[in-house]
Amino acid sequence: MIYRKLFVCVLLLTVAVSAEAKGKTKLTGAELAARILGYEVLAGVSKEPGLGFSFMVVAYQNGTRELYWNNGVKSGTDTGTHRFEGDQTCVTWKKSFEGKERCYDVYKIGDDKYESYWNGKLEFSYYKIR
Repeated sequence: MIYRKLFVCVLLLTVAVSAEAKGKTKLTGAELAARILGYEVLAGVSKEPGLGFSFMVVAYQNGTRELYWNNGVKSGTDTGTHRFEGDQTCVTWKKSFEGKERCYDVYKIGDDKYESYWNGKLEFSYYKIR
């Protein structure tokens, strides 16, 4: 599948995403929704303690998502949904995070580089690659 090949290529890029970038800009709900024209592809790394995985997400304009992840030992996929609530992106996966919705504040930290925070803690750093 093309996403798997793309996923492997992008893993090398995710290392350059800085968790301590200066000049962060919090995205508004309108900016979050405008990012997805048809679909967007995100690739990055988990910053949540104990999880440590690389991932690729394909987010579609219709509110559905696909997740491809790898933690160095095993890999997997998941599907879910997203919606925008105020200035947050709220995501629910079928299997990941016990199927519970998580709402994230999203900050732009550079050209096509982003960070997502859940409950005030950095969870993910990633690139928008499409």
